[in-house]
Amino acid sequence: MLLRKIPKRSIAMYPGEFKDVLSLIKSSSIYQGPFTEQFEQEFKQYVEVKEAIAVSSGRCALKLILKKLGLKKGDGIILSSYNFQGVPMSLLKEGFRLQFVDAHRDTYQMDAERVEEKIDSNTKAIIATHLFGQPCDLDRIIEIAKKYNLFVIEDAAHSLGSRYRDRFTGAIADAGFFSFTGSKTLNTSFGGMVVTNNIDLANKIRNEIAYYSYPRRAELIKEIVKRYIYIALANRIFYTLIEYPLTLLMSLFKYDPLEVYKSLKKSEIAERYMKFTNFQALLGVKQINFAKKLIQKRRNIANFLIKNLKPSISIQKILPDSLPNYFMFPIRTKDKMKVFKGLLLRGIDSNLNYASDCSYLVENCHTPIAKYLSETILTINLPFDLSKKEVFYLTHILNKVMG
Repeated sequence: MLLRKIPKRSIAMYPGEFKDVLSLIKSSSIYQGPFTEQFEQEFKQYVEVKEAIAVSSGRCALKLILKKLGLKKGDGIILSSYNFQGVPMSLLKEGFRLQFVDAHRDTYQMDAERVEEKIDSNTKAIIATHLFGQPCDLDRIIEIAKKYNLFVIEDAAHSLGSRYRDRFTGAIADAGFFSFTGSKTLNTSFGGMVVTNNIDLANKIRNEIAYYSYPRRAELIKEIVKRYIYIALANRIFYTLIEYPLTLLMSLFKYDPLEVYKSLKKSEIAERYMKFTNFQALLGVKQINFAKKLIQKRRNIANFLIKNLKPSISIQKILPDSLPNYFMFPIRTKDKMKVFKGLLLRGIDSNLNYASDCSYLVENCHTPIAKYLSETILTINLPFDLSKKEVFYLTHILNKVMG
């Protein structure tokens, strides 16, 4: 049994972070300062794109892209039915018409060969989601989009550092967006980034942001505190001593503490239009190179799992010429709850519903593969600090429980 349990989330702090944060909070440059421009410059160099614009959240980034591309209420947007619910729900609030495409049974991504059948005269854009950090079939999606004169926007919220045919995800289509909140590898408390090679689009978005306000100081401090609470909850020692026993107890009643918490949340800062602060940018600047190392650690763990898991275990098929970041490691099961409990009893917490079938959000939409995946997939977190011994243990337990 693991001495340090494996939680369902990981958030890393860079060395010296507390000192930097306290120093900036005491200064007068918490809102404006040199770090925002520096962060944007370093980020666009990292993902190899012409423009990068820091914004208040990934969802805000998506809404800005759609608005400045000329989309309006009632326009059709194609996206994968098997998805993280936040994006389609926010699009519905904006009045867009969602056109869900079923998922591919093996890649768990949008089935690109089914996109064309969903296109009608009202369709204006396709959102290509790189779910779990694995690149989707972007070449085929862009090919179809060009045929029908549609925009393609990459949802790269999970896929920082992932590559598709020697290019970074997010920087390939008309525009892309990233998220820096939750358990993302690069975490600025809240925030996101628009990336694009379209200079005119970038200028329009910058002009729009100029009219936004910064969050109130109390609100910003609240988000900073929430960040460190989240880091503490994801800390493996704290999780082992406090959260793990609670999760075990709640699993007896078929509850997951994280799912219960998410159901109680009423509002999110992700829905707000605000300027990106100098404080957030400081975290971003300090984390970029640190995040690259963390991504490589995850890749090493995932590669070991892929080589050593039993062939009978169904894992996500990676497209040729793709290099995922393994933000999550999804596994298809015959009995999701049974496997969840089996792993939990052995010290490994997993995500029951990180992604789900979103077709219920619109009428008369049936996506059977997405429904099947929603019922059978759970995702494993690969903590950055797993030792070699713990990686062997994780592999052994997955083979045992799944076998």
